[in-house]
Amino acid sequence: MELRRYRDGDMDALTRLGVAAFGGSISDWEKNFDPAQNARLDLEQVHVIEEDGEARASTTVLPLESFVEGEWRPMGGISAVMAHPAYRRRGYAGELMRAVLRDMRERGVSLSLLAPFAHAFYRIFGYELATEAIEYRLKPADLPTSPEQSHLRAYREEDLSSLMDLYEAEAKGHTLSVRRSEGHWKTSLSKKEADVAVYERDGDVEGYILYKISGWQDRDPRRTLSVEEIVAATPRAREALLSFMAGLDPLVYGIKLYTPRGEPLHPYLRSSHVNAKIEPDQMLRLVDVEDALGYLERAPEMPLVLDISDDVITENAGEYTVAEGKVVRGAEAAESVSLDVRQLAQLYAGYLPAGDLARHGLIRASSPEALDLLETLFPLRDPWLFGPDHF
Repeated sequence: MELRRYRDGDMDALTRLGVAAFGGSISDWEKNFDPAQNARLDLEQVHVIEEDGEARASTTVLPLESFVEGEWRPMGGISAVMAHPAYRRRGYAGELMRAVLRDMRERGVSLSLLAPFAHAFYRIFGYELATEAIEYRLKPADLPTSPEQSHLRAYREEDLSSLMDLYEAEAKGHTLSVRRSEGHWKTSLSKKEADVAVYERDGDVEGYILYKISGWQDRDPRRTLSVEEIVAATPRAREALLSFMAGLDPLVYGIKLYTPRGEPLHPYLRSSHVNAKIEPDQMLRLVDVEDALGYLERAPEMPLVLDISDDVITENAGEYTVAEGKVVRGAEAAESVSLDVRQLAQLYAGYLPAGDLARHGLIRASSPEALDLLETLFPLRDPWLFGPDHF
């Protein structure tokens, strides 16, 4: 078995491997492995397991940036972890995951996100659930209408810079949101099934909705409008975008959209009794704990020692003292908390409060004061990955 990086000539083998592992078309997988069509791809970070002269498994790390405490920080997005069905359960995926973790650490990438097919599998490698979404299935009549809808229009190419600015301002309100390049924007907007409506008043674009509409189906709803992203910088823009969906034919259309858990939609609808459920989303891994903690630059009232266990990246294991906006290795304070790197990821994202983890026995504080310090160090946030940024 050889674990190696992408080589010239791998395209055909990997596209066939993708179809065999996940389905889809050859042309879709060719786009995935073509830097000219996939703006987020770095072929140097495509890892392949070859045996007996054939590519049997592969995974890709996308070199991205996530928003953390006011700054964009390097993040490795794990994508297309795949093995040919004939060669599953041979440990290939595990070898690939260990390889990409080593590689990210060597590249100075301290954070990693992935969308799991099975949470238990990725927990083995130190990942833990850190984001979730509210999935809505609505009828047009569930949504309010507004005369502001008259200020909606179709997207034009010259709108791109405005959409990019609107997105970045919105994304900075969510821990772990992903910085979106102009190339990725253009790829998302060029998809045949994608469409965009823009809200403009007084010459300024104040919001947009990125969506797609399904073909006809032999069941209700006959067609579905799926919202990929909705961003509104002003209340009137939000009114217009909701009214756009409310204006669909109620005998034909259903609506599917996701919101961050901190921005529920149902309190603002005509009736709160709508179809809504919580969906787990991304898992987070702190690849380099010391560097990742250093991004936060937080100063608790008193120094706090974090005693971290990490059974995969052993260099992470040990004690860290957080004080005065800095992180140093070693125990230099009396108050301490012991926790696994997986629970540290949940605290880091602001996904769960420290008190909840303590009540479930997942972290151990030396005193109530230490737990209070931990709550201050890792406040509850609204982590979220926008639809077009999923990988």
